[in-house]
Amino acid sequence: MSDVPVLSVIIPTYNRADTLRLCLRAFDRQTTDVPFEIVVCDDGSTDATGTVISRAVAAGRVPVVHLRQENQGANAARNHAIGVARGERLLIVNDDTIPAPGLVAAHLAAHAKRGGRATAILGRMTIDPALPFSPFSALHHDASYDALAGRVEVGWDAFLTCNVSVDRRLLDEAGGFDPRLTWHEDIELGERLARRGMHLFYAPEALAYHHHLLDEAAYLRIAEREGAALVLWYRKRPDLVADLTRLGLVGPPPLAASPRHRVADLAMPTALLPGWQMAARALTRISPEAGRTIWRRLFQRQKRLAIARALAA
Repeated sequence: MSDVPVLSVIIPTYNRADTLRLCLRAFDRQTTDVPFEIVVCDDGSTDATGTVISRAVAAGRVPVVHLRQENQGANAARNHAIGVARGERLLIVNDDTIPAPGLVAAHLAAHAKRGGRATAILGRMTIDPALPFSPFSALHHDASYDALAGRVEVGWDAFLTCNVSVDRRLLDEAGGFDPRLTWHEDIELGERLARRGMHLFYAPEALAYHHHLLDEAAYLRIAEREGAALVLWYRKRPDLVADLTRLGLVGPPPLAASPRHRVADLAMPTALLPGWQMAARALTRISPEAGRTIWRRLFQRQKRLAIARALAA
């Protein structure tokens, strides 16, 4: 491949050696002839991650840049990788993103079709069929992309960095990722990019698979992380209160809790949450759709509890 990459794939990673191996192998098998590079930043892993990346550097068809830093979080790792990337386009993914063979080509084709430095392309993600079925994976991940079906241009709140490409210069102007955020860091960056004129287009043909099996505990932890991140974002940008409320931020004025939130909180007091979880497990076995409804409500309840704790801190 040429020494001048048109696109750089940005991958932060931490202690996921086996999954990262699948990710790098799939990127090395892309069908495009357009030169691209892979920039991986190891965020202080203690497993075999370094060995996996070193082997990809030595044996891969696609050039791989191997970076390492002390553990500072995924956003710092992303920023480190972006800082050394040479491509005019950046394809930002996670270490559990397994690209279909035509992913890179589909991103580049979508950019060529839409044109302009303000264009960003969101590819589709779906659960890796190689994984066992998990209702929580579908609830959290596939639901986000199902909501985009049939749309062409989408809002900044769909700037999901498990499979999104953007102009390098535009991202640099926006200031990169905020290392303080440990969740919603992607859509927070999306909002800053949108203020600089970004237009985000959905290209479902740019397909990748999410190789991450969510269980019940991990699903509910995401709710807590979302809640805490919304409060941190609100403190950083109180002028975005209307947008953050739309994303689920509730609380005392100038925030607001709708009547349905208050009713839901009364129906699910903290002391009864373990019982609701037991009921959701049982109901899922009898009626998966009814079970998903309860799990969604439990997720939102955990999120509101996390918001309340963060606002009180």
